[in-house]
Amino acid sequence: MPTGIFLIKWDEIIGGTVYMRYPEDLEIPDPIVQQITISHNFTESYIITKEKQWNSVSYYNENKEMIIVLILGIYDDGKDYLELLEDFNKELDKEFKEDMLKIRLETMFISSLEAFRTTDAVITKLSNEVAFLRTKEYDFEERFKKIQNSDHLHVKSKILFLLAINDGLSLEEIKNSVNTSSKWLKGVLETLVKNRVVGYNSNQDVYYINL
Repeated sequence: MPTGIFLIKWDEIIGGTVYMRYPEDLEIPDPIVQQITISHNFTESYIITKEKQWNSVSYYNENKEMIIVLILGIYDDGKDYLELLEDFNKELDKEFKEDMLKIRLETMFISSLEAFRTTDAVITKLSNEVAFLRTKEYDFEERFKKIQNSDHLHVKSKILFLLAINDGLSLEEIKNSVNTSSKWLKGVLETLVKNRVVGYNSNQDVYYINL
């Protein structure tokens, strides 16, 4: 989650200097300020700066000769905020008095938090959906095992069922799941292959359902 936003200006004597920040008590290490300034090299560009205890995405605005820097949480991906930073950069191009610029900076930061919450909500939703699908997958596997182990299915039905729920099985794998003689099993498989219900991949030595 973003933790702050600030602007860097160039000073002929001390180099990069923090011109404005939000929140006001935001702590910004000077070495990081200089590193970001040097990295941009007065060229309009995006830069993601990730150190041990620092993570940020920045953009150099050539018109204003300022760098806008959004400080991120240590586990945030700077790429997720590039589009947002582009919008911030457009805001920076507008003519603002200093007091108004401070207000805009705060607004930009709030927008970054909203963007984070939206992204976080999407990730949470996807995680829940994946967990649900995994649960369903487990349920289906258990149901398939029960049917597979049933004594009420004929050999041909069991073979087709096994091949339907697997990507491909060798003769040995099918034999381990179907209680019948090797000769009978081979005969059934040959018939299924002949009728093009089942296919056989000689390179991988597996049988599969023909689609």
